[in-house]
Amino acid sequence: MIVAYIMIGSIAGVLAFAVALFLGASFWLAFGLYALVGTVAMILVPTAGMLAGVLMGRNKAPTSEDGPIDADNPGSAEPLAIQQDTAEASMRILAVDDDPFILELVPMLSEKAGFSEVTPASSGEQALEILRKSDVTFDCLLLDISMPGMDGVELCRRIRQNSKYRETPIIMLTAMRDMASMGDAYRTGATDYITKPFDIDALAARLRLAQEAISAKRVSESATEEGTESNSTAVSNHEFEGLDGLRLGEVESLVDHTVFSNYLTQLPRKEVDGVHVFAATLDGIEAVHTHSSPRQFAALLNGVAAAAANCLGTDQTVMAYTDNATLLIATNSENPTPAIDIEKQLQVKISETDAGEGTEVKVLVGGPVQLQRSTAGRARMATDNVIALAKRRSRNKYGNQAVGMSRR
Repeated sequence: MIVAYIMIGSIAGVLAFAVALFLGASFWLAFGLYALVGTVAMILVPTAGMLAGVLMGRNKAPTSEDGPIDADNPGSAEPLAIQQDTAEASMRILAVDDDPFILELVPMLSEKAGFSEVTPASSGEQALEILRKSDVTFDCLLLDISMPGMDGVELCRRIRQNSKYRETPIIMLTAMRDMASMGDAYRTGATDYITKPFDIDALAARLRLAQEAISAKRVSESATEEGTESNSTAVSNHEFEGLDGLRLGEVESLVDHTVFSNYLTQLPRKEVDGVHVFAATLDGIEAVHTHSSPRQFAALLNGVAAAAANCLGTDQTVMAYTDNATLLIATNSENPTPAIDIEKQLQVKISETDAGEGTEVKVLVGGPVQLQRSTAGRARMATDNVIALAKRRSRNKYGNQAVGMSRR
């Protein structure tokens, strides 16, 4: 971000220099204006952004345009005052950004939202050093994407390699909202995404979701240790054992289901026309789960996801399993691969995988469904429709025609 401010200052200075010469000023006067205007621009632009974020936080409620408050129900967020009243113990947050203004802004906004324990880091290298040396385990990580040296995507990748932070919420804070940057961030382990300039409500909502996910995970782990079932709606509360942690396996494009919904919801409107969603249901997967070991079950699902990524392009694909092992696939392509072709490739992969004695799994692929431009309910509408198409395909059982395209 500092480089961007320098560029803005330089451009403003050059314009002032040119205008001064045009109006008949001497070279040295024009040069002085160049230095003055450039310096002022570098100071005012980030300051204005910071002030705008604070003012917007006072006057603006979160909307679906700011990203998912609830990925499938963007209008469900409570007002900030209510959230503060119901806040639990504050999270320990690590904020990483090369922009000193952002590092000052984040703790201030976080504290207003009820989260006061924020540790700043000005680079990816410094963040890794803090994580390595600190006796404290951080509950949430805020990472800028565009940083000199190690960028936020690479930092996210390295953090996920640390077993202590494999499930920790990672929220990207960035001015980059293009599909490539968002896809790279989510594929490497990011769980949420906030675009700059952000306001207090947007940041508070993301931190609140992170805190809820942490609390639910702790309740689930506690219930498991006690040998009881949890009634929590935890993010990773899956119907099948073996689904937990699949996104941390060998398939980089495979993410958590909630993260998948975040990705679909936050894609910029101007780029969604090229994104198509498929669903691959696995008929007979219940028998596999019963007759195979957890390792075999996870290997089968990872293999199916890997085959889908190879078919559609790993760097163009984001995928997630639902709680009943339906694989949701979002791919960026102007000419999407027909569902029947994806189905055939996934079936070949399953036939090569040990699914357990006496089990047979059939792949049935529905789609593609095209994303709607409006963010409100976008993720739920797309996934519901594509799963319905996969069920229709299942009823037809490998019919001659692939399921047709549904445009939403």
